Amino acid sequence: MESASPVSVIGRLVDELSWAGSSIRRLRNGGRGDENVLTAEVMLLLSLLPRTAFLGAVILAAHGAEKTRALLATDLEQATVQMFPDEITIPRTGVRVQPDAAIWTDSAAVLIEAKGTRTAAQFQKTQLAREYLALMTDSRKHKLLLVIMASTPPVRIQSAGRIDLFEGVTIGLEELCSAAALTASDVEHLVQAIPETVCWITWQEIRSIVAEAAATYPCIDASLAGTLRRLTQGVTDAIDWHSGAEAVR
Repeated sequence: MESASPVSVIGRLVDELSWAGSSIRRLRNGGRGDENVLTAEVMLLLSLLPRTAFLGAVILAAHGAEKTRALLATDLEQATVQMFPDEITIPRTGVRVQPDAAIWTDSAAVLIEAKGTRTAAQFQKTQLAREYLALMTDSRKHKLLLVIMASTPPVRIQSAGRIDLFEGVTIGLEELCSAAALTASDVEHLVQAIPETVCWITWQEIRSIVAEAAATYPCIDASLAGTLRRLTQGVTDAIDWHSGAEAVR
């Protein structure tokens, strides 16, 4: 009988890395620069910090999908934040998608695709299209695809070079829709919905937002203030370390 997937962020990360095979040797330096390790470290801390003030601030500061982000940012305290969620199968196809992270509420689904801090990192040719279509099959009312990158768009797409993020989402989308037995009208609707569904933010923006939120968060209890300081320092240290900079304490 297949065992259940681990619940904790560390458990999910270890499970994900277990598929690396011999390339696991690249993590002997603590996984510095590895996008999975960085994403797990930052998302774990953002899930533990006061959600509205920190994770909500990150979502509000992203670019694109303004109305959707505004609806989601204030509904995070009871949300489920999950690293490497179970694969999503696009209906009527054999295409499986596993985002780097996800945020689930009763009314919203957020898929997160994160690249590391290397500016040369690129997306697989149809990666964004697959994640977008998988997201849009969710039955929840509100949907958001959040892309975290090292630098501002354009983005690097395999075999397509540097292009606009929204354009990158359309690469291979029509073929995927055809495989899913969707109509031309469905494809048109999906393309039109990209600007209100897809958004992006950089790691350095996340670092700045978290540091600013920590500096202004009201807290009169010394012990709680220390906890918040350590958690937020963990976010900035992780981004600095994976970016090649020395963490400053």
